[in-house]
Order: sequence, then C-alpha cells, then structure tokens
Amino acid sequence: SVVDNFADCPLRATMCCFASDRQANDNNGNCAKPYDQNCVDADPADNTDLCYVDMSRDKSASGTDGGFSIYPGDNADGEGPVHCHGFAWSNDPSDPSSRYRGNNLFYVSMYDHLYTRGYVRNFPGAPMCACLDRMPVVSRSDCTQVDVTELWVATFKPADGASAAPSFSLGLDVENGVSIKFNACRGAVRNNDLESYYHRLFNEGRASVEELTEVRETLVGNGNCQSRIDQFVTTQGFEKI
Repeated sequence: SVVDNFADCPLRATMCCFASDRQANDNNGNCAKPYDQNCVDADPADNTDLCYVDMSRDKSASGTDGGFSIYPGDNADGEGPVHCHGFAWSNDPSDPSSRYRGNNLFYVSMYDHLYTRGYVRNFPGAPMCACLDRMPVVSRSDCTQVDVTELWVATFKPADGASAAPSFSLGLDVENGVSIKFNACRGAVRNNDLESYYHRLFNEGRASVEELTEVRETLVGNGNCQSRIDQFVTTQGFEKI
C-alpha cells in the first residue's frame, strides 16, 4: 500500500507522537536493562497531554472511516507519559525551512527519536508521524528547526578571442556547499515549541493567520485538553451531562 502520510501538508507542518521507549542507557525515557524485565512496556519522556484521537483525520492509520478515542486527565491520571515532536516550514518554496524539510523529517523521526532515543509506537488509531492536520489533538509539541549555511561558487570566464563567448556559472560548492544544523525551534513566545514556532512564521509573514488558527486546533495549549474534548464530543452527537 502507498504511505501518504506526508503527501500533502496543507499547514506545512509535521508531527510525530510516540507512546513507547525501547532503548536503554540513552538518558531518554525509562527503558532499562535487562530488556525482558525493565523494558517490556517502557515510556518515553513525557512532554505533552494527549487530548483525543479523531480517527477520521487519517483513515488509513485506523483502518476505519471514523471513530474517536478521548483521553481525559494526564500522566498517571490519563494516557500516561507520551512524547510529541514536530517541525514546520515557510510558505516560500525557496526558504531553507521549505527546501530542507525532508532532511528535518528524517532527523526528527528516524535519527533523533527512533535511533537516538528509541522512541516507537503510535497512539491507537493515529499515525506515528504525519502532516499535523492528520495527527491526534494534543496540548503541545517539541520542535526542531534547520539552520542552513550554503556556500555558492560563481565562475566567470571571459571571451577567448573569437573562439569562445564569455560565460558565467553559479552553483553550490561540491565539497562544502551545504551545512545543516538541527536546533530547537526559536519561537515567538517559547522555544522548542511547535505552536510558538508557527506563531513566529506568522509574525514573519511566512504563514497566514488562518493557518495559525488551524494549527491551534491540533496544538491546543497546556491545560486546555478537557475543554477541547468537551467541544469535540458534541460534534460527534454526544452531550456531556
């Protein structure tokens, strides 16, 4: 089957959410050796509150046309420790955050979390990584930005008598053309926070206010899960008594 988690990201934002830790001795999560005793159902470092999973957001992940699960409370009183991490990019295709978003996706999903931290396992009914609008509704998410340095080389060759016309070429240096550093996002209000970074994109004209409003439908803010759950269940035909 075709994996289309990142085929079209209308908000130009991606997030991964993990429910388990499977790697010991990396100072992330509570997996420990021996694995068969201390890593059977280990947890990642908790950095968010899971509000609810709307399975209609990504029908291929749940294998259904709809349905939902809600998670009132947090930590031991709710879903337990869970971890979300994402990134976003500019509405300008020439912006480094846009051109190197594939590098950022690999870093966040495969290197920083699977390889370095050993984080795995999606929330039931949701993808582990996907465009933000397909992901579960959570309070917040960590965030990584790319800081890119490019070395361009310009070459001019003057005319060589009557045999050759002058020429000019411009390209990235073959050996040292691109340097990418992956750093915690610098946001409008908070660092290492996906919603705040998107707010910064809006402040800089790299995202619209409508897009920022949509992002806040998934990243609802600390302490706001229960009110968003109450709002959501009414859209599903239920009434809280």
